[in-house]
Amino acid sequence: MNNVILSNVLRFLGLYLAQTLVFKQASSAIGTYFHIIAYPIFVLLLPVMIPTSAAILVGALMGVMIDFAYDTPGVHTSASAFSAFCRPLILAIFEPKGGFAGKDPVPSPHHVGWQTFLQVAAVYFFAHLFWYFSVSEFTFVYFGSISLKTIIALAVSMVLTGIYMSLFRTK
Repeated sequence: MNNVILSNVLRFLGLYLAQTLVFKQASSAIGTYFHIIAYPIFVLLLPVMIPTSAAILVGALMGVMIDFAYDTPGVHTSASAFSAFCRPLILAIFEPKGGFAGKDPVPSPHHVGWQTFLQVAAVYFFAHLFWYFSVSEFTFVYFGSISLKTIIALAVSMVLTGIYMSLFRTK
């Protein structure tokens, strides 16, 4: 099996298990406004040159599996597909001078530096989380609640992303 495929399959399974077995329990134990959402790291770290349609399909698959575990039909699927759709646009904004090369397989700190990676991750997670909470509430009447949940979840997700990238040194 190709090393890129194997690493992405392992990342998919690891983040799925962490999200459903650990972070789901921690989020429900802490409170209403505290959500730990780490699984979008998987879509963010897909190869740069992957077609957008493939990223959307893989992101939707991750979302469907998370939805089954959370009993939230379509909410995580919608957010994952949306953020996978936005991913190439976000990467285009932060791409290095001259664009991404074949030697830059994933947008990781190893290839783009920590500052650029954290900027990309923050914008990506913001899009994912804002969409997720908007679809979850399903009305902008709760805009304050949606914004507060997005900001808190973004802060937690960015800390987890930094820890994940430091531990696993994704190349």
